[in-house]
Amino acid sequence: MEQMITVIGAGPIGLRAATGLKNEGWDVTVLEEHSEIGVPENCSGLLSVNGLQKNKIDVSEVTVNKIFGAKIFSPEKTFLKIERKEPVALVVERAGLDKKLEKKAEKKGIQIRKNTRMIDVRKDTIFVQHEQRGEMMKTRFVVGADGAASKTRKLVNPKIDPKAFVRTIQVKAKGSFDDRLVEVHLGDFCKGFFAWVIPENKTTARIGLGVSGSFNARENFNKFTKEMEIEVLNESSFVIPVTRPIKEIQKDNIFLVGDAAYQTKATTGGGIITGSIAADIAVKTISDHLKHKKPLTDYWKNLSPLNKELELHWKVRKYFNSLNDKQINSLIRKFKKAGMEEFLEKHGDMDFPSKFINKMMLSPSKWGLLPTGLKVLFS
Repeated sequence: MEQMITVIGAGPIGLRAATGLKNEGWDVTVLEEHSEIGVPENCSGLLSVNGLQKNKIDVSEVTVNKIFGAKIFSPEKTFLKIERKEPVALVVERAGLDKKLEKKAEKKGIQIRKNTRMIDVRKDTIFVQHEQRGEMMKTRFVVGADGAASKTRKLVNPKIDPKAFVRTIQVKAKGSFDDRLVEVHLGDFCKGFFAWVIPENKTTARIGLGVSGSFNARENFNKFTKEMEIEVLNESSFVIPVTRPIKEIQKDNIFLVGDAAYQTKATTGGGIITGSIAADIAVKTISDHLKHKKPLTDYWKNLSPLNKELELHWKVRKYFNSLNDKQINSLIRKFKKAGMEEFLEKHGDMDFPSKFINKMMLSPSKWGLLPTGLKVLFS
């Protein structure tokens, strides 16, 4: 017997959840408040190759560049260069990815209602506004995948901490770039996050900056790009949840996934890979309840492996946020002297930090970094 499940948000995470639920045999409807899926783009579009492969996400049709590594700059411009022979990440056209997933969902028979905004949920009734007209829908479950500014989250956890978000500015610009490597810039000018240069090719890149708290994103972005010889083609701004995993992501028949559930990597702000993992777990939890009467509260327990990684991302972020420019300069120099460039080239994983942190602690040549590692883990 099919059950009606409503997914709020037709981004990659919402569409993955909807497709997974449909594959399990459930009737699914997706609500999207915008008239066009994938617009506006609220993402830098840099995805790890390992994460894409493990989650079976095909981006071949929307890939614009292959990335082989990164340069991580300290405020004094000392940098770690981490580069591999094979691509470690792909730069994708985010709108194109969303539209591709939209077509896949529609082929499965999933109804996607655009221009439809969720207003409220009361037990098995969802109140929506469709093209300026109020409607009611019956639904068994609601999966909130409506992003960082999630309205669904307010139904589950109305206490929103403004400190849990980073404000960003990103431009697409013409210039001269190394098309093999992304750049990451650290310092007080991007307090709480970092600045980035993600090349699409040798002449075009996505350049951005994020800040937390009361810092002015626009002012600091202008400082960052002041010396760059670039021509800005377009600009976007968005917020990213950057915090530790929160437990209030399921209440009664409502589930949160992706940015709506703060399931982003606090180190980088990326959320498509981690959100996809969480969407699969939400699908399993709902299906196990419908088929085997397992409790819906199993969602948190089932998320445990992912949450351990997200917690570690947060600890790394929290540690770096505690450093001033002088301390960051010293740390990058210390990493460089200890051979961390070669170590990260071999063991680095932008999605699962536990893999290389555990190996770092077991490597005698890295024991000089043990005090720093302990500060990260227990600060």
